[in-house]
Amino acid sequence: MFEYPEITTIVKQMKTELIGKTVESGELTKKNGNMFMGENDVAKYSLLSGGAVVQIDCHAPDIYIELDNGYGIMICQSGGKILYNRTKSDVPKSYNIIFTFTDGSSLTYTMSLFTLGIYAVSHEDWRNRKQSSNKFDPFGDNSYEDYINFIKKDEMQEKTAVKLFLSNKITGIMSTFAAEILLHAGIYPSTPLNKLSESEHKRLYETMKQIITSASDQGSRISEHDLYGRKGGYTAMAERKHIGGECPVCGGVLEKNSTGGVTAYCPRCQIKK
Repeated sequence: MFEYPEITTIVKQMKTELIGKTVESGELTKKNGNMFMGENDVAKYSLLSGGAVVQIDCHAPDIYIELDNGYGIMICQSGGKILYNRTKSDVPKSYNIIFTFTDGSSLTYTMSLFTLGIYAVSHEDWRNRKQSSNKFDPFGDNSYEDYINFIKKDEMQEKTAVKLFLSNKITGIMSTFAAEILLHAGIYPSTPLNKLSESEHKRLYETMKQIITSASDQGSRISEHDLYGRKGGYTAMAERKHIGGECPVCGGVLEKNSTGGVTAYCPRCQIKK
């Protein structure tokens, strides 16, 4: 699944390639039961035709390709490949959705896990989606104090397991990077937020920014692809496949943890409270 580093990488590349291009058409070419879209959603692709790309926005894990006709392409939480194809001959043999531009280039989406959908929506709908989000963005203008205040404003949230908090309430972070952050921060995944000390909260916040920045600088994870089909350079070490392997921090043996999805953790670095 695309997480913050993949989203920021793809958005940068879209800004380079798509600004100024005019949409000719959009088409769902292959249906899939794990693609949460209906026929009416696909019919609305006609609203995009003739619109020129003026901006690329995101609220991870969602991307918005803004057109000059009041509409845009909203790519919601996705697992798969979003590829930019310069010519018709570059288009992959198999894909689920294609948006073609008047100059012959295109964007294709090929699903591998699932997607919440790729939609044609108005600018107002996109703004409302962003504004109604109840997630915290660790980047931008937010600070450590904002992070603490975000946690404290919801009493029930303070009792949430820290891994669930990261994967459900932090913009663009899901199970893989939640586990990765906690491994390097030395915090046990199911520890309730209100059981973390001030120093642990600071370590968690700083590690979160460090890991996401590092992965973004490397063009995302080696298991994901950018807009040109290239794999990223960041190796996440707390995924399910690493259970039984060596901890990158202390060299101990990684074990299984099932908090919010199966991932690896280190019983030496991440001591259960």
